[in-house]
Amino acid sequence: MFSNNTQNKYLIFSNKEKITRNREKANKRYIESAASYEKCVKDCFLNAEEELMVVKCYENCLKQFFVHFNPKNEPVPKEVKGTAFHFYKRFFIVSSVMDYHPREIMLTCIYLACKICDYAVSIDMFVRSIGGDPRLMKFIILDQEIEVLYRLGFRLHISLPHRCIEEYMTQIRDQANLEKPEKLYYPINRFLGSMWFTDICLLYSPTLIALAAVMQGVSRCRENIDHFVNHNLLGCLPENKRKDVLLIVRDIRSTVIKSGSPPK
Repeated sequence: MFSNNTQNKYLIFSNKEKITRNREKANKRYIESAASYEKCVKDCFLNAEEELMVVKCYENCLKQFFVHFNPKNEPVPKEVKGTAFHFYKRFFIVSSVMDYHPREIMLTCIYLACKICDYAVSIDMFVRSIGGDPRLMKFIILDQEIEVLYRLGFRLHISLPHRCIEEYMTQIRDQANLEKPEKLYYPINRFLGSMWFTDICLLYSPTLIALAAVMQGVSRCRENIDHFVNHNLLGCLPENKRKDVLLIVRDIRSTVIKSGSPPK
C-alpha cells in the first residue's frame, strides 16, 4: 500500500530542506552564469525566496487558466490539472524564473499534461484558448517543450491522489459505517485544491495524500472512521508503522490547512 515505486524514488524529496536547497542552487547557478558575462549589479537579481513568490503567483494563474479552459465544452479532467501542477513545481525546483518566464513554462506544462494524460487537444486548439498571437504562442510552447522535458528528467507518468481517493471511497462505502459517504467529496476536493499550493506533492506519496484528504473530509463532515482506518486500511501494518503513517497524515493535513484556501 505504501511501498516504494519509481515516483517515490525519483520524484519525492525526503524532507522540505532538500527542496529549499535545490531552489537555492538553481537561483545561485543562474546568478553565477549571468554575472560571468554581464556587468550586473548584485541587487538586480532575485533571491531564492523572491523567486518562490513569483512561482507561487503563477501557480494561481495556472489554477485560473483551468477555470476558463474547456476546449471540449466540458471540465478538464483532474488528472490533467494535477499533472500540470506537478510538472510546473518540479521545473522551478531546478530552474530559475530569471532564466525562464513562468507564464511560458506554465502554459507548456499544461499543454504537455494534456498530451501525457491523453486529453486530446491540438496545439492550434490550445493556443486559441490562450489569447494573444496564436503563431507566437505556438512557437514558444513547442520551443520550450523539449526544455521542460529535459528539466523534468523525462519522467512524465505520475500517480495522483485522485485515483487513490476513489479506491478509499469504494472501501468506505462497502465497509465503513458511514451515512451518505458522497458528502465527503466536497471537503476532499477543497483539500486537494489547497494541497497544490504547497510542496506536499513533492514530499509524500499520492496514497498518503489521499488518505489525509479523506481524513480531513471526514473531520469536516463531523464523522469518525478511526476504527475503519486503523483496522481496515492500515490493519496489515505493524503498530509502529501504523503510528508513523498516521503521524505523516496529520502533518499533511496540518500543512495544507495552514496554507489556507487556494488563492482567488
